[in-house]
Amino acid sequence: MASWVSCSVCEKRFVPRFSYQRPSDGGGGPFFCSIGCKGRHAAQAAPESPQASTIHERTRAAGAAAGRHCVVCGREFALEYAYQVLQTKAGPKAVCSTACRKVAVPGNSEAPEPQKARVIAVLNQKGGTGKTTTAVSLAAGLALRGQRVLIVDLDAQGNVAVSLGLQSRRTVYHLLVDGTPYDQLLVRARANLDAIVADQSLAAAELDLVSARDRSRVLRGRLEPALTRYDCIVLDCGPSLSLLNQNALTLAGEVLIPVSCDYLALVGVRQILRTLQHVQDVLLHEVEVLGVLPTLFDARNRISHQAVEALRGYFGEQVLPPVRINAKLKEAPSHKQTIFEYAPDSHGAADYQQVVDWVSDRGRPARSGAAPKPAEAEAEPSEPRAARAGVSGNPRSAGAPS
Repeated sequence: MASWVSCSVCEKRFVPRFSYQRPSDGGGGPFFCSIGCKGRHAAQAAPESPQASTIHERTRAAGAAAGRHCVVCGREFALEYAYQVLQTKAGPKAVCSTACRKVAVPGNSEAPEPQKARVIAVLNQKGGTGKTTTAVSLAAGLALRGQRVLIVDLDAQGNVAVSLGLQSRRTVYHLLVDGTPYDQLLVRARANLDAIVADQSLAAAELDLVSARDRSRVLRGRLEPALTRYDCIVLDCGPSLSLLNQNALTLAGEVLIPVSCDYLALVGVRQILRTLQHVQDVLLHEVEVLGVLPTLFDARNRISHQAVEALRGYFGEQVLPPVRINAKLKEAPSHKQTIFEYAPDSHGAADYQQVVDWVSDRGRPARSGAAPKPAEAEAEPSEPRAARAGVSGNPRSAGAPS
């Protein structure tokens, strides 16, 4: 029966159970209750460096004497526990914590899943609402904050490439139709910002998608590998009720809706909600309304104020501060620059900085509910505001046109 001994470093009483706790020569000592004590004993036995004059340096010397750096995070540390040593075919490896051990052990089911990108579709089925300006400004603003961002152009007009001054022979068409891996289509737009561009060939891609198997999820399958490479993926959607937009919404988790401050733009909002409901009911993919962005706001016009009031009455706190009409926003694409590059002190840059702040502050919204069907919304005239996780209320009672 094993007998109790005292640790030669901390004098703790214990029963030796592991080989490192016993003397290597099999004699009467020294004994070590932990690998940490064994490392400290080795550091004390080694000649003291004249430079190791501070407590911090002595601690580092103890870790160095134990010869341990975490194989996951690279941090230097002193061994304390048996779990910190992994026995592998290549020899023993050291990990500094249980979290690093989970990552280091192959096939460990407790290892953390890679963080997946937040996917935001910028969508309005009416043209001229500032979708591309919003998508480019949002992507560029997030990239300036250090996030890894991918912007994907799903509009055959190809305005993302024009706005950012990009050229590429390979486009979204090759991604959807030819199955070209997404990383072969990437164009470096700015620091932290990559793009997959589009051109008129995208119109032909939609015809090919009609006969494709699981046609509404082709884009999702093609971009699935990119979800762990980026922090955010921004989809610039075309102004139509298209199969491409269904693909975008099936990939996206959130949708940002730019709405120009005029009567006809308000009419199109209800159709967007119907499309979102179709994606949730038929395609079984939940999409959240991240926000509604009033654009082309002119403080001199009464209709602009009425439009913002109508949107706030319907969507409540999901309505962002409006983006004002600004000549610099129109000029920036002709100079192949984002608004933050072309006119960083302009009203346009300030307004889109607020959009970036809004999106960043909301992070990944909890998906606690779905947008009700438009018919259900009409049946609830007493609830005029929008819920955070979906859309509820009667747009007519809020002043939105039917």
